[in-house]
Amino acid sequence: MTTARECFVVMPYGNKPFPDGSGRQYDFEKVWRVLISRAVREAGMVPVRSDQRETSGLVHSEMFRDLRDREVVLADLSLDNPNVFYELGVRHVMNASGTVLICRHNAKLPFDVGLSRVIFYDFDGQHFDWEEVERVVKTLKVTLADAATGRPDSPVHALLESVLPRAEAAAQPLAAGAPEAAPDAEPCNVYQQLTAAAWQQRGDTLEALFEEQRRSVFGSRALAHLALTTGLPIGDDSARDLSRRLANHLNDGQQYRLANRLYEALLAVGRLSRGSQLAYATSYSEAHDDIEGARQAIAIAQRALEEAEAHHPGRDSMEAVVARAECHRRIAGLRQWYWQKSLQPADLDAAISAFDDAVQWNDRARQIGALKHPGFLAQARLKLLVLLRIRDGSVDRPDHERHRDAIVALAAQPNDDVKGLSYLGWFQAITLADLGQAEAALRKARATQVDDANLRSNAEHWEIGRRQYALIRRFLEQYMPYLRQHGVVGQIAQLLQVGSR
Repeated sequence: MTTARECFVVMPYGNKPFPDGSGRQYDFEKVWRVLISRAVREAGMVPVRSDQRETSGLVHSEMFRDLRDREVVLADLSLDNPNVFYELGVRHVMNASGTVLICRHNAKLPFDVGLSRVIFYDFDGQHFDWEEVERVVKTLKVTLADAATGRPDSPVHALLESVLPRAEAAAQPLAAGAPEAAPDAEPCNVYQQLTAAAWQQRGDTLEALFEEQRRSVFGSRALAHLALTTGLPIGDDSARDLSRRLANHLNDGQQYRLANRLYEALLAVGRLSRGSQLAYATSYSEAHDDIEGARQAIAIAQRALEEAEAHHPGRDSMEAVVARAECHRRIAGLRQWYWQKSLQPADLDAAISAFDDAVQWNDRARQIGALKHPGFLAQARLKLLVLLRIRDGSVDRPDHERHRDAIVALAAQPNDDVKGLSYLGWFQAITLADLGQAEAALRKARATQVDDANLRSNAEHWEIGRRQYALIRRFLEQYMPYLRQHGVVGQIAQLLQVGSR
């Protein structure tokens, strides 16, 4: 016989006065009996409150354990009770999913709660309408059942790339229900080296193992150790240098430190292409998350630009446009990263100028059919839009440059990179939200999420739903104050969180 699941309920108890000074009382026990208890039971769970527990331990210890561990927690936000909001905050930090919110109609909830769905009910504090009870119980029952499936709903986990500070996060277990982050996987490094040594002793080659083993983080890292100890094999096709592809693959999988070892080894023997050198710049900044790391990464990307300009001195050929577009886009992102570390106005101006160049060159590349990754152009325009708002100190700054219209107008072209179309879909969804087109924004986000699910099984698209989603969620975390329509953008962030699981 199975034990029914418990739903932990957070709410005020007994009768509480309305805050308007009228002397009216709000009967929370009636809400408990008529709405909450019935809906929870009809959803197949047992409703539990802290005040009804028989415990000899510390009440707060039991409460925190319930907030962390219960599959579903229901909170009634009526009358703005501070204890309820405190416990809701604890829940949102400690568990990424399974939180259901209800509140009386016409309540003015705090801004931050607007990122979450709330079920409202009509109640004058003493009397319920029968039809209203039936409506709310039906809706609440369905919502509770959905919450029990583990669908993420915490705005904290949706909007923060890491809930704990970076230094602490690496040493801590994940919050219950949180999606697994892509680790740098170094605790298994010895085993990966042993695996590579076993392959080498057996006579297995990088080329023979590549397609099968790169489908997992462990296998990809073991391949890297094999490449580093066997002279960086090129493979049969020198144009598709196997060791270089592996370095880019590790970068896409957020294995930055090991990717950098491969990049540096390839650079030392003159086998780092412009694209891979730019990828190395980004990977270096990820592995060295400080202002000096950002400075070194900019220098790596700047060298790639200087080499491209020397190799293509003219500015009008397709090759020259493509080379400059790639380099300026990467340099712009790194200058933005550098400004985030320094917070100096001059560095913000440098980032804006770099994104101006990136938009100009990538727009030219798109117009001549040479930019197969439209997401690059959408990303550059959206970041420039946000940086201009930051510089002018106003989220309401008019979009004189029409960046949003340009992003929405971007359309697929023959032979576009599917990863580029995925990025484009997400940046268009964010842009539509910023324009106030909520339904179109969520429709675009959901459609992109479905397309991504079909791509993720292909090892060529390992970045999709992994590094990609982490980067987009990081962008939303950092720049949410300078985006409009936070509620819709928060829902997009939650879809990104669901997709990364």
